[in-house]
Amino acid sequence: MAAVGLVNILANQSASAAAAATAAASATSASSEKDMFLNLLVKQLQYQDPLNPMENTEFASQLAQFSSLEALTSMKDSVDKLSQVQGTMSNTQALSFIGKKVSANGNTIQFTGSSSTLNFNLSDKASQVQVTIYNSSGTAVRAFNATGVQSGDIQCTWDGKDDKGQALAAGKYYFTVSAKGYDGNAVNATTYATGTVTGVRFDGGNVYLEIGDKEVNLADVSKISG
Repeated sequence: MAAVGLVNILANQSASAAAAATAAASATSASSEKDMFLNLLVKQLQYQDPLNPMENTEFASQLAQFSSLEALTSMKDSVDKLSQVQGTMSNTQALSFIGKKVSANGNTIQFTGSSSTLNFNLSDKASQVQVTIYNSSGTAVRAFNATGVQSGDIQCTWDGKDDKGQALAAGKYYFTVSAKGYDGNAVNATTYATGTVTGVRFDGGNVYLEIGDKEVNLADVSKISG
């Protein structure tokens, strides 16, 4: 199921978003054109010349156009219902990730008061690496450095304290990693989370996976196992 399930969910999310956008545009257009058409038709009948009334064929043609607008409105309602069904299916499929081990790009920490393990990958060995912790307001609260770090997957631990050694409150935090090579150039650092999915959160049409004290967007998952 792994990769296939992920592809299906992301495809459903994209389809749902596209359908919702199309439906909204169609609804506005169809409603506006329908009202305009009715007003023009009523005015035309009201002010037509009694000695030269509208031809039956012309009237029938205009009624056919009105029927097309009605059909468009009905189609919009059907698209709305289909979008809701797809969204429900996507959410249901996402729940199947609970209990599976995943790896995903991300830098969000759902700090609960305990120390937190931070994961990142370096594209090359680095002479200097700095890890910075930010609170939910974007203020840096802690930074620690390391020297002579090898390339590949790196793991470090944040004890939940700020730069003054004071314990921080539970809540959402973020971490970034900057690295410099021995030649003085920047080394690419990618933050990620890896572990077993313990929960799923839905917000604004997006699906987020909870991995211990980390949270990642489903779209950022790169590996699924178990």
